[in-house]
Amino acid sequence: MTSRLRVVIGVVLLGALSLPGCTAADDDVAAYVDRAVAELRDGIHADTAEFQDAVTAAEGELKARETISDAHAGLGELVVAAGGIHSFFLTPAEAIAARSVDQPGATFPVPSVSTFEGISTVSLPSFNGQSAEAEERYRSAGLTAMKRAADATTCGWIVDLRTNGGGNAWPMLAVAAPLLDDGDVVGLRSREGETAWARVEHGGVVSTPGGVGTSTPAGFTIDAPVALLTSTTTASAAEIVAIAFAGQADTVRVGAPTAGLTTGNEIRELSDGAWLVLTTSYDVDRTGRVYDGSLEPDVLAPPGSVPSDLERARDELRARCS
Repeated sequence: MTSRLRVVIGVVLLGALSLPGCTAADDDVAAYVDRAVAELRDGIHADTAEFQDAVTAAEGELKARETISDAHAGLGELVVAAGGIHSFFLTPAEAIAARSVDQPGATFPVPSVSTFEGISTVSLPSFNGQSAEAEERYRSAGLTAMKRAADATTCGWIVDLRTNGGGNAWPMLAVAAPLLDDGDVVGLRSREGETAWARVEHGGVVSTPGGVGTSTPAGFTIDAPVALLTSTTTASAAEIVAIAFAGQADTVRVGAPTAGLTTGNEIRELSDGAWLVLTTSYDVDRTGRVYDGSLEPDVLAPPGSVPSDLERARDELRARCS
């Protein structure tokens, strides 16, 4: 059997909650492959002839492998066929490593804020955690730093996503939420056209497609221009944050085009602890636009440009608050 956890994850791997499931000993190779292929049928490309052809070509050979681990590489190819370039396979050992951020005492980068001439920059790093403790540490660090900087911030905010390669989107969105207008700000749209929304009210995240435990307290809001700094490294969960600002007034995106992993993934844990990280949805913004590719900046400022991308972002805010 398999277990499911609905998350948004990107190039940077998430830790996952410990999920129940049968052991690998309960599966022979053929049964293991059957169960994996059944999960892959939820991928965004699994209704295509190309995916079915890939299954037909590989299924018999994979079932004939001597051990379950011998089938891993072939399933890694099929998960990409089912979900596209945002999908991937993790062996049991790799899945255990991905959970390391959720271990007690684990260290990881948290959001920080710096202020220069009335403009504050919120640096949102990648975040891989799924435990309540790790998520709270990430959220609290960012929101506490923003509250401390609020009085000195007289000319807008920069949300710096340049080095954020993805992870768990919902704690990142919680840090950005005080800067967001109320409403359904970003969603995940299934292959069938159903959308699950992340909703912000009064600076808090009311709900997300991540389910229970992803909401955050309201009451801290910021009404100011926002510049989003992006790069070619900005990916997946970081792109979710950027898309949440799409269609909001007094917002500008500065930098380079993003990585283009504007889709949502789910972890499907197999009986031996391996993960199918499967793309099952497309990102959608508050206007209803569906994404499947890079986010283009409003102001192009590639690495090494003069003025720098950071200074261009400050210039955009100065023009809006003068």
